[in-house]
Amino acid sequence: MKKESIDLFKKLYLEHKDNLLGIAILYLKDYHLAQDAVQETFFKVFEKLSTLDTVKNKTAWITTITVNICKNKLKRKYRSEISSSELDLDSLPVLSESLDEKLTVLEALHSLPLTLKEVVVLYYYQELTQREIAEILKTSESTVAYRLKTARELLKNYLKEDDYE
Repeated sequence: MKKESIDLFKKLYLEHKDNLLGIAILYLKDYHLAQDAVQETFFKVFEKLSTLDTVKNKTAWITTITVNICKNKLKRKYRSEISSSELDLDSLPVLSESLDEKLTVLEALHSLPLTLKEVVVLYYYQELTQREIAEILKTSESTVAYRLKTARELLKNYLKEDDYE
């Protein structure tokens, strides 16, 4: 294996591991399953190192792998919600300053249907464009825009009910 390929793999790992872990946690609601999903992601990336030069948007590509792995894990096993005390909150992307606010926003995010949660995660946490999200989810940009709008409205209502505003 070429040194350049290994260096590229290391660079991808260091740049994306934390964001991918955050995405996987938000999908799977389980820190250990999320770690497994990220590990699987990088295993697949390593397997595809020889074709990596042809990938235009490596962030979108690696995020797609993670999202697909998380969806497959959810399909394989129906799991019950875990309590927020079992999450490693330090590994989550910064949602707000206080622990109570983090938990409230995380709870609101988990209340969303998967199709809405995934666009929120990819847009706000991964900072992907609507076009990139549409590519990852294999849908149209207008569908992504609609889902983001719907998710914002639901989150606003959820947080309003909790007197979070």
